[in-house]
Amino acid sequence: MKPGSLATTRAVIRKRVAAPRERVFRAWTDAEHLRHWFFPGSATASVPQVEVDLRVGGRYCITQYAPDGALEARVVGTYHEVQPPVKLMFSWVWEAPDPDPAETLVTVELYEVDGMTEIVVTHERVPALTGQEGHTIGWHCCLARLAQLVEATGQQDVPVAHTEPCR
Repeated sequence: MKPGSLATTRAVIRKRVAAPRERVFRAWTDAEHLRHWFFPGSATASVPQVEVDLRVGGRYCITQYAPDGALEARVVGTYHEVQPPVKLMFSWVWEAPDPDPAETLVTVELYEVDGMTEIVVTHERVPALTGQEGHTIGWHCCLARLAQLVEATGQQDVPVAHTEPCR
């Protein structure tokens, strides 16, 4: 490592869900589905605003507002790889509440395992001083909400109510 450079790390999170891989991929790539699971939330949290341009070079933007309308969080990025229903790779930049120009990289891989879908999220280039633990907790919370959405019995478009915040 060069003197003065910051160490980075990566977080790898795995979760199996009882849903077809195609449904799980759609939950990651369809703006309406993302609105219902992407940010960890609470019963009072608003549903995020989501924009998705799903193509290599396309951008996404996910914005969460507080009940009083104040900006709580915004993450943006660019899709680097789109392989339905197997893999997504996209950059990740926090624009709010505390802008961080550091671009990290998220890879989502979906595997068919014993009639279920295994989701493997790898979040790389996370600054070691600011975030592996926080990102890991956040991804676990988000994936729990994703599982609620895609495992809804026989229904592919069931909105998920905000649950208690993850800790």
